[in-house]
Amino acid sequence: MDLSYADYRNYMNKLRYEWKSSHKNERGSKCSFHGWRGCCFVPSGVDRVRAVEVGWVRSRARNRWLLWKDRLGRLQWFETGRVSLFVRKPANLGKAYQLVCNGFFGTGLVFDFRVMKEILAGVQFKGASYVFETEQRLPKLVVDLFGESNGVRIKLGDRSHPHAVEVDVWLPDWVERNERLMEKLNETLDRFSRPAVPGSHGGKVDYAV
Repeated sequence: MDLSYADYRNYMNKLRYEWKSSHKNERGSKCSFHGWRGCCFVPSGVDRVRAVEVGWVRSRARNRWLLWKDRLGRLQWFETGRVSLFVRKPANLGKAYQLVCNGFFGTGLVFDFRVMKEILAGVQFKGASYVFETEQRLPKLVVDLFGESNGVRIKLGDRSHPHAVEVDVWLPDWVERNERLMEKLNETLDRFSRPAVPGSHGGKVDYAV
């Protein structure tokens, strides 16, 4: 600051205290995040054969997923209708939406905006890596105690970020399976709760009424 320490010692000590210790002016936990992952589902009627003709790449995997890549990230489209999203940093939900639109709406595979809107509404977060930078090199340590149950892994001194604490978070597979089961259960209950059409027996109209 080009100030004389002898003349401004108390002032500089005050600034140092506020920067390091004062809870009113404490440094926030600023972080960067990358590796944003998510998923969504597309209707079974979307043409996978035509997808290869408009830019999707057929993989050599046994489950025959298709790949879409552009400047925002990549998509993996499985035969089950599930689409896995990988968004490049700096990632956000808007980029995830745009990536899905580029792969399906922009290529003409989905041409009904209402269908596209339903696909985007189903986009959900699956995982990301949050990096908290420090001022010194950290010892290498991986805490994987909560990985299977809660989807959290903490890494210190990783080769990619030797001066940072990296927190990997993801949605465990059992959570997604439960969500899908609940959706199917709700659909089944909804069908059974619909009132029967008057004058119908087993789907046939009773003309004797």
